[in-house]
Amino acid sequence: MSLRALLMVIAVLGAGCVTLTPEQKLAHQIFVETAYRCESRYHTIHVDQIDLEGGLQVHADADSRGEYRAFVACYHEGLQAQADGDGYAGKPSEASHEPIVHGRRRDDAPHR
Repeated sequence: MSLRALLMVIAVLGAGCVTLTPEQKLAHQIFVETAYRCESRYHTIHVDQIDLEGGLQVHADADSRGEYRAFVACYHEGLQAQADGDGYAGKPSEASHEPIVHGRRRDDAPHR
């Protein structure tokens, strides 16, 4: 895991003194790793926040129009592959929903 991803995990877990079960920690780690793997593929999309349900807050460079949908697909497909592969430590239902990805362009206009 990259330093940036590790700092994101620490920030999310430290905010609000959230106590997570081991299963929730594992699921969140998978959300973080999957998001940053996709971010490394699509260089104009930047992950700002990952919530405990796997939802993302991202921002995008102005020239990212073609990469946004591909990034969202990458994230959903990556989570589904994890769910199909190891069942999230025996809990496939935690990965079976499609997390929401909220996006903003760098100029703060809604990105759809």
